[in-house]
Amino acid sequence: MKFKRSTPSIGSPMEKTMKHIIAIALASTVMSASAFAADAIVYNEPAPASAPFVAPGFDWTGPYIGIQAGYAWAELDTGPATIDADGVLGGIHAGYNYDFGGFVVGGEVDYDFANVEIDGGLGEIDGVARAKLRAGADLGQVLVYGTAGGAYATADTALGDLNDFGWLVGAGVDFAATDNIIVGAEYLYHDFSNFDDSGIDVNVHTLKAKASFKF
Repeated sequence: MKFKRSTPSIGSPMEKTMKHIIAIALASTVMSASAFAADAIVYNEPAPASAPFVAPGFDWTGPYIGIQAGYAWAELDTGPATIDADGVLGGIHAGYNYDFGGFVVGGEVDYDFANVEIDGGLGEIDGVARAKLRAGADLGQVLVYGTAGGAYATADTALGDLNDFGWLVGAGVDFAATDNIIVGAEYLYHDFSNFDDSGIDVNVHTLKAKASFKF
């Protein structure tokens, strides 16, 4: 006895079921690919630009006191000859600044004990006092300034104890290390013409480091 193999006809329930399974699989594959592509696009988006760096500000307004130390060199013009002098000096200072926002003005007084020896054993300049006006640019934690004012110097020389008034100009830079601690450096040029009627013109240069406490 022979058996005849039956073949599912087109449109049979089995064929419809297979087509349905294939369609579901294709749809799942397409959806998965789309989700992966979307994730890739989001992941590859450029990071937002960071905000520009802004230097921290500092209010220079207020009183301050401090100390300074440095080196001095001088020329004494006697007419026929010029005599050199050099040595160390250091002392105290006090002042007040007012910050207008970008521009700072103020005043300062100071005194230096000095040991600026005159060549040839002719004595020494032993003290300098000053009263100065200052004005400069507020660069945040940095203040760059110019200064001018009057000076009073004393000297112990072969001619005796001498003293006289003069004028000065200079420049400096201050850095606010904290809200209260300021460090800096300053150069000053002093001119004393006909020092104490001695007939000697004295020019003194100073270069000092400074440290101040701001209230």
